[in-house]
Amino acid sequence: MPTTNDIMKAIAEHLGLNPEDLDRHALLKEELGLGPVELNDLLISLSQKFKITFVREDLEDITKIDDLIVLVEDNLLD
Repeated sequence: MPTTNDIMKAIAEHLGLNPEDLDRHALLKEELGLGPVELNDLLISLSQKFKITFVREDLEDITKIDDLIVLVEDNLLD
């Protein structure tokens, strides 16, 4: 099962960043500049990489990197 570090690495790779430079508490929109399209692309990338499916309702409260990590971890448990 993927670890938190694996998820962070996947997010960093998609964003073209070094995983060590990624702050778990960084705001996706304000600090990383992700708009709706970029966030959607990131979610698609994560769902394909980890072979999971996100429920639309779960995506409404995603504002930080940490929210994404928790979302992926929760879906991996299902």
